[in-house]
Amino acid sequence: MDIPVIRGAGLKARSPEAVESEKYESGSADEDARAVPGLHEEPWLNVLEQFEPGSPPALDYVIAHPELGPRVRGTVIDFGAGTCWVTASLSRLALVDKVVALDLSERFMTTVGARIIQQTGGNASKIRFAVSSFNETPFSDGSFDCGFYVASLHHSVSPIVSLMEARRILKPGGTIILIETAVSLREIEAVRRRAIEESRTTRTTEMRYTRGEWQYLLEHAGFSDVRVDVLDVLTRRRAVLLARRLLRRFDLERLVFTNLVVISARS
Repeated sequence: MDIPVIRGAGLKARSPEAVESEKYESGSADEDARAVPGLHEEPWLNVLEQFEPGSPPALDYVIAHPELGPRVRGTVIDFGAGTCWVTASLSRLALVDKVVALDLSERFMTTVGARIIQQTGGNASKIRFAVSSFNETPFSDGSFDCGFYVASLHHSVSPIVSLMEARRILKPGGTIILIETAVSLREIEAVRRRAIEESRTTRTTEMRYTRGEWQYLLEHAGFSDVRVDVLDVLTRRRAVLLARRLLRRFDLERLVFTNLVVISARS
């Protein structure tokens, strides 16, 4: 599969992005993936199923949504594309003309990403790879109609800068969509302690935010019309689901429960 590659500015030596990129460029991340149990022959699909079980149904929710779905059109960018499963899904949409998969590691996208695109039926003719950090992309102002961060913005050490760059390359009135975990106020301190430890041991950046903080980051970066949709796709117990929905009615859920959220905004 021959997908064109767009190369941005090189990463600064010893920066968090360069350290993280090396893990994927060297192939050590592939070794980690092969150790994850699962039913799929493709190791990275097992990784997706185990560590991001909410992301695929959340993306399906966006695509099927009567308001959000039509905004996923034209030229779309997948920030932190990684294995490119999101890119593959977006490339199958009739309203989407082109998808740019942006990530730190060229080797990872051109091997694992290309493999996942082929295995999941992505339309390779619509896809381009871009090798870049979130903060210095190789695109001119107003290049994209829509952008996605699917479980990826929490890897940015400077999320406001990343979002400002996303806003720059979106067309006026374009849409940014985040699929992320919004940590409850009750749990945020403990979750952040674990994130710091994980960052140190895995050589990846792990940041965690509450729902209000995600909204704040978007608004601070200049986005408007911020909308938060809370999803229940990972809640299996009926009693917990009822408790969540009751608290949600009074805007108290965020105090107690961590949620999978879809956050959208206009540039």
